[in-house]
Amino acid sequence: MQTDHREPAGSRPALFVQPDSVMQLLERTLAGPLGSHEANVVFPTGFDPLDAALGGGVGARDLMIVGGRPGVGKTIAALQWARSIAMQGPAVVFACYEHAERALLARLFALELGTLARPDELATLDRVRGLASGFVFGTRSLDDLLSDPLGEEAYGRIRSYAGRLHLVRASGVTTGLPELAAMIEATADGIGALFVDYLQKVPVAGVAEEAERVHRVVCGLKELALSGDVAVVAVAAADRPGADTRRARLHHLHGAVSLEYEADVALLLNQKSLAVSKAHLAYDGVRAEAFRRYVVFSIEKNRNGPAPLDLEFRKDFVNYRFETNGQFVAEALVDDLLVGD
Repeated sequence: MQTDHREPAGSRPALFVQPDSVMQLLERTLAGPLGSHEANVVFPTGFDPLDAALGGGVGARDLMIVGGRPGVGKTIAALQWARSIAMQGPAVVFACYEHAERALLARLFALELGTLARPDELATLDRVRGLASGFVFGTRSLDDLLSDPLGEEAYGRIRSYAGRLHLVRASGVTTGLPELAAMIEATADGIGALFVDYLQKVPVAGVAEEAERVHRVVCGLKELALSGDVAVVAVAAADRPGADTRRARLHHLHGAVSLEYEADVALLLNQKSLAVSKAHLAYDGVRAEAFRRYVVFSIEKNRNGPAPLDLEFRKDFVNYRFETNGQFVAEALVDDLLVGD
């Protein structure tokens, strides 16, 4: 589109947007060199088969909503994805309204240690995790951490992407959409992805009613994705009915109507032990216990691929991570439209 800043003609507004015809677009396409046009850039999360289901990962100019109950692992998954994207090269901003930067850094150390440790290093892992936490919060020195080979390796891993992953302690009073946009613009060479944890905490001046505030925030985040050419991943909280139901769905999130309309991808996280139909749990305590180790990732909306799809990933929450090799859920899940599950 072309913008005409000349004086209005008749009733035409002063700032007039001249729409392009398809012929103009074709001519510009033909005039450009091969490979010069916008690519469909995607940023892999590192979770398989989630990336395959999403067409390779989270797309630039797309808005992904990640919802679920408190404690189900939304922040854990989001930070793990942010770290994975930063490891691949693009810069990432992780704006968190719930945790301070050092708390997130401690989680990154635990994540790296859990990823690097062998099964026979569990005792060492627990000790080094304590050293890493002490280093982050100033009670242990870097030399203490580096004295163990596992700690040294985790420190080196974080250093490899540290310059590209930006952790921000966002404020529910002062960190609104303009501030999030400024973070994108201020980051050297731009960013590939913006993570917002969580959406309902983003303030909007002069708006107290929650549904309207969520609507403005989600529309603003989608505009940031489009105008900034970035992927936006926003964590969303469940409302009270969603927190009480066995399986949280998209319509259980605060401001669900706006979220459902604006999101390119809607991903809902649920504890598998709660989300599966009771038919799979009756008289089988061993199976029920095994289900508690997994979280179901349900793709309820996906503009660029198939939906709905249900995948599962094993929890490793002591190390603030999920095991990245998951699988499709084989069992039937609770459907709140059905009775008797």
